[in-house]
Amino acid sequence: MRLLMQSVFATPSRHASQRSTALSKTVLVSTLLFVGLMLPAASILHAAPVEQQAEAVLMPFLDLLASPPSREARACRLRCRVESMGDAKFAPENAPSFELSFQPPEKLLLKVRFGDSDYAACRIGQKAWVTPASAVNTLLGGQSSSKNKEFPPMQIPLSGKQLGILPVLLEVQDKGTSPLEGTSCRVLDVRLRPEIGNLLPQEAGAWSVRMWLNPEGKPVRAGVRLPKNSMVLRIDHMEFSKDLPTTVWNQPEDAKSVTPGDFEKAASSLLHGAK
Repeated sequence: MRLLMQSVFATPSRHASQRSTALSKTVLVSTLLFVGLMLPAASILHAAPVEQQAEAVLMPFLDLLASPPSREARACRLRCRVESMGDAKFAPENAPSFELSFQPPEKLLLKVRFGDSDYAACRIGQKAWVTPASAVNTLLGGQSSSKNKEFPPMQIPLSGKQLGILPVLLEVQDKGTSPLEGTSCRVLDVRLRPEIGNLLPQEAGAWSVRMWLNPEGKPVRAGVRLPKNSMVLRIDHMEFSKDLPTTVWNQPEDAKSVTPGDFEKAASSLLHGAK
């Protein structure tokens, strides 16, 4: 999760990006090789049913970021409502909502609604915009980013086939079933195996996800816990496709073009605006 968010929103300088990518690839590949030696071969060849279910949910998202992906889908669209963030809880009629359109390695559109107000932040290649233009100064906290930054590609240094080792890296617990608006859902807790998490920095390894899966095996709710934050999302719509319509990325008339650094600050403000 942490790596995904860094891939999407972090905007290091060109040389810093190259060093960071090389370091990340070395760390990830070394970790996977080490894990392959540590864990019994049987655990690699025979994943438990709950691990297979977790893999079926997570792999389409991770495969989008793979280089290259192993599946035909190259884009996704996700619509969610925020049920809670940290200690703040929201009634359904007042819940902030967002829509994420995502087409790696260089296209992302985040739309957020708070009450009756709509906001959006988009990056395409090295260009970015935020709407409405009147909200940009507020989203930036009254101060633009002064750093010379560039967008890195939204990718992870593993191929889709290499991600097939995912079930070995995860610890999945079956929490039984729970009703959700009259539908019985299977609840799974997912986190990195302790022997993997101990090899990584705390912010990279100390995360967990609780997923509610409907009878078709699709996620309808997700609880995400990070070292410094937590949230519960109600997933209203999720689709994967080969690409998204070009009209998705059209810049509205009331949008303002921003730098990669300002996009990072604006997107972060929108993601934390539910607090």
